[in-house]
Amino acid sequence: MRVIEAAGAVVLRRTGDATEALVVHRPRYDDWSLPKGKLEPGEISPTAAVREVLEETGTHIRLQAPLDATSYLTPKSAEKTVSWWRGTVLDDHQVRASAHDDEDRYPEISEVDDVAWLSIDEAADRLHYDLDRTTLDQAMEQPVTTPLIIVRHAKAINRKDWHGTDPDRPLRPRGRVQSRQLINILGAYGIRELYTSPWLRCTATLQPYALDARLSSTALAILNEELGADDPAGVSEAMDGLRERAVVEHRPIAVCGHRPVLPAMLAALDVPDRPLTTAECVVVHLTDTAAVHAVEFHRPLA
Repeated sequence: MRVIEAAGAVVLRRTGDATEALVVHRPRYDDWSLPKGKLEPGEISPTAAVREVLEETGTHIRLQAPLDATSYLTPKSAEKTVSWWRGTVLDDHQVRASAHDDEDRYPEISEVDDVAWLSIDEAADRLHYDLDRTTLDQAMEQPVTTPLIIVRHAKAINRKDWHGTDPDRPLRPRGRVQSRQLINILGAYGIRELYTSPWLRCTATLQPYALDARLSSTALAILNEELGADDPAGVSEAMDGLRERAVVEHRPIAVCGHRPVLPAMLAALDVPDRPLTTAECVVVHLTDTAAVHAVEFHRPLA
C-alpha cells in the first residue's frame, strides 16, 4: 500500500478569556478540517506543518508540543499518515482574507477557499472528521510549552585532513548544506536566541539561521570540546541557566555543542543520552514549571 506522509497543526490563540482554533474549508471535499498537507521532497514533518499552515491560512506559527499522528485511507486507497503539533501564532497577516487572494504566492489557495477562527466548541462542531476532533481535544489538553533545542554541530572536516588548530576546524560542504537546512527546522519552533560553543564548527552550524532570522549568537566557552568534556558540572550549570531563561522569558532557544559534550547537555535537560548524527536536533518542550513535557529528534536530510 502506498503511504503518503503529511503534517499539520492545531493552531490556537487566546481572544479575551476564550481560546480559538484555526480551521479551513476545502471546496474539493466540501469539508472543514485542520490545516495540513503533504510533505514536499526533501522536507521533514515539522517544517511541512509550519509551511502548510502558512500556505493555507496566511498565518505564521511556531510549533509547541507534538501530538499523536493520525492515519486513514484516501479515496485512492493509499494510507495517509499525518504528524501533528499544537501551534501558536507568531503573526497573522491574514494573507488568506478572501477566497481568491494571490494564488501565485500561495498555491494552496485552490485547495482552501475559507479560513475561520472559531471557539473550541464551534470548531469541534464544524470539523467533519472524528480524527480531527480527537486531535483538537488532545491539543487542548497540552500545557503551554517553550522549546529548548540542542543541536550537534554539522559535519566538519575530518581531524586527519585538517592541519590547523582544532577550534578552527571548519565544516565540510555537506556540513554547510546541513547548516542551511537547519534554517527551516529551527524556524519551525520559532527559535529567538542562539548559544554555541565558540569553536568554528559550532558557530558555523548556527550562522545561516542567525543571518536568516537576524539574530546574533552568544558563545559559551564551557561548551567547547576541551572544557566541556572534562567539566560536566559546568556544562550542567550553563544549561540550567538556558532552561530557566527559556521558561521565564518564554524565549525559544537553540544551543549547539560537540559530541563529547552532548551527554552532559542532555542530562541537564533530563534527556537520556543517545548518539546524535551531525546537525541532529533534540527538541525539548518545557512547561512553565521547567518540566520536560515532550522530546523530539529531528535531523536534516543532507
